[in-house]
Amino acid sequence: MDLFTKPIARIYIEEIRTKMDDKVVPIFSPDTAIDVGDFGSFEDGQFVKKGNIKGRGLEFEVEESPAGAYDFASANKVKVGASVKVPNPAGGELFKSTITFGGSKAVAASFKGGVDRSVQDADMLSDKLLGLWYRGELPTERVVVWAIRRSAGGAIVISAEGDNEVEVFADPVAIGAAGITLASLSAGVTFGAERKATWKLTRGDVPLVVWARMLRLSDDQRRVVDAFKFDEARTAAPALEPSTFTTDDLLKEVDAASP
Repeated sequence: MDLFTKPIARIYIEEIRTKMDDKVVPIFSPDTAIDVGDFGSFEDGQFVKKGNIKGRGLEFEVEESPAGAYDFASANKVKVGASVKVPNPAGGELFKSTITFGGSKAVAASFKGGVDRSVQDADMLSDKLLGLWYRGELPTERVVVWAIRRSAGGAIVISAEGDNEVEVFADPVAIGAAGITLASLSAGVTFGAERKATWKLTRGDVPLVVWARMLRLSDDQRRVVDAFKFDEARTAAPALEPSTFTTDDLLKEVDAASP
């Protein structure tokens, strides 16, 4: 991850978490390949897969359920302008619109529907993981994914600065007569000129991971908790009262990791 995307990761996590449970981990970037059972660490705001617990001899069953589309815009910072039709260089017409970022540290994201994937019995998995950690077969600083939401595609735009605009183009056939809206960004768009630097991703037909939930060893190393924290190298902790970490802890760790 380059220097530009380190602060971008923090912006994305901070903004998306405002509408998510504090135990849910927004995944940056969403096109990172993550699945249930993966274990890894957080590096510069990004979950880095190190393997899957099935490779350590743990078996588990996964269940799936349909998940609806998910759209997000930073409150009072993002506006999608009216659509106009412009000539398509390849023939026909395109819709053109402008996403305006009126405030700094803003995110516009649109995810297609998809699936929620999770282990069928998280408690049983926790017991198995505890044994794996106790036997030294999994580093104690690793976190393990037990649930994810995977969408069928989408688009994300992140602006670190305010007073920014980004042009967006879309095929009228793909998004319908209503034109370009926040929700229709996931149908497939291309980006044009921008006023200031932005981080953009569009994957109309590539799976994206919206969020994950993870298990880790508690700081007293006596139990497994459904929580998360950015850890580079957590050392063995003294026997203290167990504590649960929230997204605020995650964001502090991202700040510490960023230059």
